[in-house]
Amino acid sequence: MVICLGAFLSNLSAGMFNIALVDIADDLQIPVASAQWIVSIYLLVISVLLPVMGRLGDMLGRRKVHNLGLLAFALGALGCALAPNAVLLLGFRVIQGIGASMYQATNMALIVSVFPKEQRGRALGLMSTFVAAGSMAGPGLGGFLIQWFSWESNFWLLAAVAGAVGLLAQRLIPRDTETAGGRLDPGRAVWFAIGLSSLMIAVDLGGRSSFLSLPVLLLFAASAGTAAAYAAHVRASRLGNGGGHHPMEDADAAVPGRKLFADRNFAAGIAITVITYMAAFAAQLALPSLLRLSGSEPAWVGLIMMGYPLALVVTAPVSGSFADRKGPAGILAAGLLLMSVTLLALAFSASLLSAVMMVLPVVLLGCSMGMITSPNTSLVMGLAAKPQLGMVSSLLALSRNIGMMFGTAAGGLVIGAGAAGQGRTYMAVFLVCAAGVGIFCAWLLYSFRRSGNYMQSFRTADKE
Repeated sequence: MVICLGAFLSNLSAGMFNIALVDIADDLQIPVASAQWIVSIYLLVISVLLPVMGRLGDMLGRRKVHNLGLLAFALGALGCALAPNAVLLLGFRVIQGIGASMYQATNMALIVSVFPKEQRGRALGLMSTFVAAGSMAGPGLGGFLIQWFSWESNFWLLAAVAGAVGLLAQRLIPRDTETAGGRLDPGRAVWFAIGLSSLMIAVDLGGRSSFLSLPVLLLFAASAGTAAAYAAHVRASRLGNGGGHHPMEDADAAVPGRKLFADRNFAAGIAITVITYMAAFAAQLALPSLLRLSGSEPAWVGLIMMGYPLALVVTAPVSGSFADRKGPAGILAAGLLLMSVTLLALAFSASLLSAVMMVLPVVLLGCSMGMITSPNTSLVMGLAAKPQLGMVSSLLALSRNIGMMFGTAAGGLVIGAGAAGQGRTYMAVFLVCAAGVGIFCAWLLYSFRRSGNYMQSFRTADKE
């Protein structure tokens, strides 16, 4: 439970400040567009550092990195509450992001290492419940605190709760029994950070303005160039047997003979995480805009959209328990199929649905996401041997963040299209999402049918 509270805090912090940006901008006398970086820089720091923190968790101990992350998050929140200007506010927000990356990168690995295999799906389902609860509570709690107190009270609350959770984690989480050792090459971590930062900033700017603008194109080119240079450097290092190891290479090297990142099942699990989070977040941004254009009141739209996290909260633990008993492949395939069909139906009929009728697809999307998250996480984590758990946990968290980033950009395209072109843009975005989800559903069903012992490949790592 205490591990799940960290996931709740991270998602709560990501969502509770969207509604506070105008107040922060007024108090600190900065443009609202600049205040948006209070949210963006937090997510960017988390995404950039997740692989590094996952590897550090494997090297130094996941419990240690997780608990230090909670402390850093609390100190960063405290600094944000006391910050007298925007520069210091952003600086302490970076510290918050560093702390959040530390416990996000290690929380799933801790669950997998603490819980036996037959209880893992249920525990991961509970994690998904806390993630959804944090996302659901963020905007409402943030608005309440701003209405009755001030925007600084959000940070005071986060600091107090994170400090309490950190103390509980130090007391309740079992000590690490083994570490992978090794070392981390900071140079390659910087390469990764530059490439991912360029990509994320390009997608963010493209969603707000145009993907064909010169700054966005230059950022995409910088990201692609950095990735190509990094790949060439890694190849040269391998041929020359020189240089240090990147976290991803060390994760494979930790288990002789096991090339995890060349495993099709592992790659598919990571891709499923990206595409499903992209589809879900695109829907959460685009659907309210369509409902508002149809004349629905903001309060009614908010109630409709709450159907998504509520359905996820109910479905995720049930799906996790089912995956523990029957195996995760079946419930995962069913979730992917339900999401693909729902997105396809929305692409063609969203403009025809009334506000009341829109409740059904919103709830179905929440149910499908609950059916996908914990089984897919169980599959991916089940492929990793113990020395790899921290690295794989961080990669799953990174893939979630990348999916949310692309989903936010896709939803922004729909919102920015205007009333005239919104219907066509919405259809295109959701047809692409439906096709992506459907492809992985078909792959999973084909693999399951081809091999009656398909699930065995996901269990071998538990024995190593």
